[in-house]
Amino acid sequence: MIFSLSLALLVGCDDEDRSDLLGGGQGSASPTPVDPSQGFCGPNGGLSALGNPTFNSGTTNVKLDLDGNPDGGAVDPDWNAETTGTINGQPVNAAQYNYVVMSQQQMLTSNASIGDWATVTNTTTGQSTFARVEDVGPKNGIGEISEAAASAVGIGQTVVQTKEGPSTVPVGNAIVDIQVYGGSGSIQADCSQVASNS
Repeated sequence: MIFSLSLALLVGCDDEDRSDLLGGGQGSASPTPVDPSQGFCGPNGGLSALGNPTFNSGTTNVKLDLDGNPDGGAVDPDWNAETTGTINGQPVNAAQYNYVVMSQQQMLTSNASIGDWATVTNTTTGQSTFARVEDVGPKNGIGEISEAAASAVGIGQTVVQTKEGPSTVPVGNAIVDIQVYGGSGSIQADCSQVASNS
């Protein structure tokens, strides 16, 4: 099954405080403790528990997000140490967690919040993974996916030199579809299932 939500060029994340967009799911701005070693796993009840997607990006080229990764500043000119969502009070590390970035407008029109579930599908390989919405991007941005989400769907990464400095970019035909399930943030994670599949 192909899931849709495209992620294209995003200049940088706007981590402006928007409490109206903060959800309560694990891995979000919720104070509920989560085990950071478990990533986001998948939703309890799987895909059927999420209902219909409220946001569909369509097919798009991947833009990698390294925010929250302490090592990201050296290889991402748009890097930010913080993410809008947090885990146990800390930024969500893009190297460890599958997450997607949405603009505030996309979140508002699709009833999505930080912590809501998403799916990311590599349209070239068919590999798919669950993710969460964990960062807010600029107005009219299509979004990004974390480096962990890219790896989970088989998208390699390399560092290239740009006029802004070193930048981590996807390798090859890195095209994804992303779907976000607004209002799903309260669905708990089920770490007994595999979060990524092919």
